[in-house]
Amino acid sequence: MSFKILDVPTTSISEVKKSPTIIFKKAEKENTPVYVFNRGDVAGVMLTQEQYESLTNEIEVLHEQVMDLVVAQRLAIKDLELFSDEEVRGTNADQFLTIDENDGWE
Repeated sequence: MSFKILDVPTTSISEVKKSPTIIFKKAEKENTPVYVFNRGDVAGVMLTQEQYESLTNEIEVLHEQVMDLVVAQRLAIKDLELFSDEEVRGTNADQFLTIDENDGWE
């Protein structure tokens, strides 16, 4: 089996121990994460705060898109069995719910 050589910046654990700041600057300059090797194996990946936040934001957007697609797919089902509020919540369905405007939800 042949492995593809990564075309990304790399460094060693020793270099990270000497100066992590240099590695972060390298990641910023190259605008890509830096793979950290320890004795030939990848020990981890270093990236700047901006890179990390960008990745987590992108993941969040992708999760929302997947959920939107799942909902659209479920709504497209024509013979979907529906249940009333009372069937789902039981006798609590007719009780008035108090709405807390400061509950943290939008």
